[in-house]
Amino acid sequence: AQDDPVYMVRQITRQRSAEQIRGTLAALPRLMEQWTRSGVHPNQIGHILTVLSDAATVRLIDLYIEHAGPAPAPFCWLGFGSQARGEQLIGADQDNGLLIADELDEAQAAWFEALADSVCDGLNICGYPYCPGKVMATTDEWRQTLSGWKRTVDRWTRTPTPDAVMRVSIFFDLRAVYGDSELCRELQQHMLKKSSSNSIFLAAMAANALSSPAPLGIFRRFLVERNGEHRDSVDLKKRGVMPIVDIVRIHALANSIDKVNTHERLTALAKAKAMTLNLSRNLEDAFDFIMQLRVETQSMHITRGEEVSNHCRPNDLPKLSREQLRGAFTIVHDAQAAARQRFRAGMG
Repeated sequence: AQDDPVYMVRQITRQRSAEQIRGTLAALPRLMEQWTRSGVHPNQIGHILTVLSDAATVRLIDLYIEHAGPAPAPFCWLGFGSQARGEQLIGADQDNGLLIADELDEAQAAWFEALADSVCDGLNICGYPYCPGKVMATTDEWRQTLSGWKRTVDRWTRTPTPDAVMRVSIFFDLRAVYGDSELCRELQQHMLKKSSSNSIFLAAMAANALSSPAPLGIFRRFLVERNGEHRDSVDLKKRGVMPIVDIVRIHALANSIDKVNTHERLTALAKAKAMTLNLSRNLEDAFDFIMQLRVETQSMHITRGEEVSNHCRPNDLPKLSREQLRGAFTIVHDAQAAARQRFRAGMG
């Protein structure tokens, strides 16, 4: 039963420190390998791993509150990116923020700053490394009151420079992990209102999404890395999963869809007739296949005792998988071309 995710979540809620939580999570690589071998769908693996990182976050917040006393104002701990989407795999770093009710005084602000330090340090100990881009509640810009956040969203959507859009696109996948989810809902509604009607912002998002083209060259040859430790390989996350996530996110924002998970977004887009059923299903299939390959690749790294990464060598794949990967990348390529057409008007 120790390998049962429900049991692991229960264990996490009983731990008294980040080190103890890390002990509970230490089994994850081995479990992921087991789940992959026994044919668990990559969607489910992503969901389970996200539930466990949520549990670790919630426990660390509870431990801080036990030590520092109750929160001086209603708040919501936000998860961004793959944690928000429920699509986390092994090796995910932290992407989080704090959303606090308005009217904070200095002493209250200090309580939340200390909470952020405590939880982000704890997550790092648990095996969720600090975000290299500093998208964490410890950074002032990612720890704000509701009205502060709304002003930030207004600024981002009003003057969407390519660099700013690249930095903040992760924010548009957000979810309440702890606390007052009504705050999160209000922020998300504000964000959808500001982005859905803003063709310049959507164009900037699209330009960002198209900056990483599908790794296929002439005659649909794989474009692999030419040198370095990942020579002859393709980064499945950066060149496969993320372009799909990015494209689906833009369509969701353009159509005010509040779903965050990629599958749920695709279903909602098809239902709203904002995307053809055919494209929605193709993207879903491509996403699932690349995620499947990602979990298999990561499991193989774990088995071999190597550092877990998202790099896969197409030439090492069986012929059928290689053709399926080519097909998945072709779908990504076509969806990118369609997005370029659809959102180009605002691209200037």
